[in-house]
Amino acid sequence: MWSYPLPNQGIGGVAATDEFVIATSRDRSDGMDVITCLDTISGVAFWQHSYQATGNLDYGNSIRATPLISDAYVVSLGAFGDLRCLDLETGEVVWSKHLVRDLQGVMPQWGYAASPIVVDDHVIVQPGGDTISIAALDLETGDVVWTAPGRQAAYASLVEWTEGTKRQVIGFDYRTFGGWDVNDGKRLWEVKPRVANDFNVPTPILSNHGVILTSENNGTRLHPWAERGGADPMPSSEFLDLAGDSHTPILMGDYLVGVDRGLFVLDVGDQLKRVGHYSEPSLDGFCSLIGSQDRVLVQCERGDLLLIQVDRDGTEHASGSSGIRVLDRLRVGDENTQILAHGAMAGSMYLVRLADRLEAWQLPGAVD
Repeated sequence: MWSYPLPNQGIGGVAATDEFVIATSRDRSDGMDVITCLDTISGVAFWQHSYQATGNLDYGNSIRATPLISDAYVVSLGAFGDLRCLDLETGEVVWSKHLVRDLQGVMPQWGYAASPIVVDDHVIVQPGGDTISIAALDLETGDVVWTAPGRQAAYASLVEWTEGTKRQVIGFDYRTFGGWDVNDGKRLWEVKPRVANDFNVPTPILSNHGVILTSENNGTRLHPWAERGGADPMPSSEFLDLAGDSHTPILMGDYLVGVDRGLFVLDVGDQLKRVGHYSEPSLDGFCSLIGSQDRVLVQCERGDLLLIQVDRDGTEHASGSSGIRVLDRLRVGDENTQILAHGAMAGSMYLVRLADRLEAWQLPGAVD
């Protein structure tokens, strides 16, 4: 439908509503972060905001975190710790903080990558310092609401969960995963993985059965909810073949869908039993997933988009796959394409971040 030029390779995911698309990039000198707001239908730019953010990181210096659209605001976190809240309609700065300079954070080796979340009008981020490991800021003013000590930040985003009457955010630090009280940041519980030194990039998946984690050293495992609160330190089931170091799976009912050199479908309610598997060369690299009912849109690193049907009956197909059918496919980019940013859906429109541009594709039926 449309294409908009964006200089330099982008890693941060795309955020979109029916009206607005937010994409991040770097300027051509690679010294500034750039945040661009576009019209969803036409691709015309409403505004662009940039700020100086110098440094040198492996895998480039661009924003890693997906920007967050919350009510009238856009919240973006840069790889070097620049946290900005912008007015969604105008792009004007509402407030800004720096996770290292203002909140005593310690930047992770490959830069800040966890996307900010908003809970009760509080922006929750992980500076990763000993004194301020996690912090909540007022969405409208940027004022610090609470801070909590702890460890260095991981790369995975935090998620919100309500267990009984206790609400918490759940996620990783660089050594453990656990929960923090949303009201004051108190650490409620923590669990150390059996095998150490995971990168902790995939975001935890929360279900009624427990916390589902995926990582390169520990595979995929389900930690059931414990009676005393939090998650049981011992997983009730494991699936070691799904062990991606950067892919976040998605949950579709009781089915977990994830990629690790092939697409797996696991039954969370049946001890992570494999109920579907499909493999092809395009699934060997980085992939991101968007699910709706029993369909999954798979964005592959080299530019293949696969629309996949998950069959609940585990039917064997002519391709040799079980429980999975490829309904359609689309190719974006060229032979040199490398996609490292999560795409986004806005209705039946798919937004994909290529190396030098953002493209919008109409995908009728993709989310039926």
